[in-house]
Amino acid sequence: MRGATRLGFGQLVAFVAVALVLNAQFTWWVVYSLRENRQRLDLQRANLGVRASEAAVRLEARAAEAARGLQELPPGVIPAPTPPFDDVRVVDIDPSLPPASGWIDYQGRAGFARPLGRGRQVVALLDPQAPYRWLAAISADLELVEARSGETSRPQAALGAPFTRLAVTADFHRWEELLDRYRRRVLVVLGEGIFFFAAIATAVMLLWRALSREGALERQHQNFVSAVTHELKTPIAGIRLALETVLSRRVDDEGRTRFLTNALADTERLGDLVEKVLEVTRYTGGAHRLRIAPGDLSQLVEDELRAAERRALARGVDLASEVAPGIQAPIDPEALAIVISNLLENALKYAQGQPPRVEVRLRLERGEAVLEVKDNGVGIAGAEIEAIFRPFYRAGDEVTRRTPGTGIGLFVAREIVGAHGGRLTAASDGPGKGATFRLVLPGAEALGEEEFSG
Repeated sequence: MRGATRLGFGQLVAFVAVALVLNAQFTWWVVYSLRENRQRLDLQRANLGVRASEAAVRLEARAAEAARGLQELPPGVIPAPTPPFDDVRVVDIDPSLPPASGWIDYQGRAGFARPLGRGRQVVALLDPQAPYRWLAAISADLELVEARSGETSRPQAALGAPFTRLAVTADFHRWEELLDRYRRRVLVVLGEGIFFFAAIATAVMLLWRALSREGALERQHQNFVSAVTHELKTPIAGIRLALETVLSRRVDDEGRTRFLTNALADTERLGDLVEKVLEVTRYTGGAHRLRIAPGDLSQLVEDELRAAERRALARGVDLASEVAPGIQAPIDPEALAIVISNLLENALKYAQGQPPRVEVRLRLERGEAVLEVKDNGVGIAGAEIEAIFRPFYRAGDEVTRRTPGTGIGLFVAREIVGAHGGRLTAASDGPGKGATFRLVLPGAEALGEEEFSG
């Protein structure tokens, strides 16, 4: 019987408490980290905004000083580009318009204009490149930029009169670098949070599975205790009744013989039950090493069939067989005999047709020995096809079930077959339509006719 690590109630409470504390602590850390990260971005943005405002003030002062210098030049003199002007152009004046003088918007750029005479004027354009970039825009465009600006937009500072259509914005590459760092920190925090929450979820899932296994194991143990108790009480009661009757001297020799024979049969039943319990400890969990060697599987099946004939006759079951002779396979005869006996006993117990019938067939298929045991009994529900191979599993109430059993025979059988490298499966068309158990062993071969006869 496999050992299982059982969780105590105190351990469960401690685990849940630790999980809740860790979850609360890490949730607080995630929220705190995200908030701190945002505060850092806000501070950096505010710092850039201050620098933009300082640059705007400097630009206003330099532009005003440069404009006064242009105004003071003699008439007809074309000025050289001096900061913050980087371009000076001489343009013709539309005769229908008066000559411009002062700050203008020239082709989308801010500039200062003064007449030259003879239908021309000079325009000095502001340099858009500096430690900060100068954004020239008409009032409507500037309002649109401000309306679109959010908490993560580039900081900007509008200039005062007469530069109301100008604004200073932070360097694009510097601002994008800060945003990129901010987003990376957010991804790191969220990634760690997702990983931690996934770890918590995995731990909870594993705990739930462990608890489910504990519950299933507890139910299996209860089923086993109920089954064994029921199986023990019946033969013990029969033996007690037989012995009390014989000792009372109220029966003749023939009756005494009959009661003693029944008591002997009950002792055999008790012995079978004890043997099944011992099989669990011997052949499961790697506790027993099989002695596998080439052996005559056909003869082994025939021997178990002969042993089952008496039980089949007593129960009124028609036992039919078709065993191919001379099939050899690597087997442990002692262990595999338990498997075949369990399959036959299981089929004999549940065969309930008119008449009850069990069919056994052994054949060779592509180097594998295939043994099928089929009955026409109660069948198996689809949801229980695999469950019946679990230890101590029996559907329904163990005390009230009419068919005796402990729920360990098929479990032991599959363990032994698995140790042989084979497969043991069950199939059924549904309740009331019988069941077929299929045992497959690899490495099988058939003896030649001459070798078999010899």
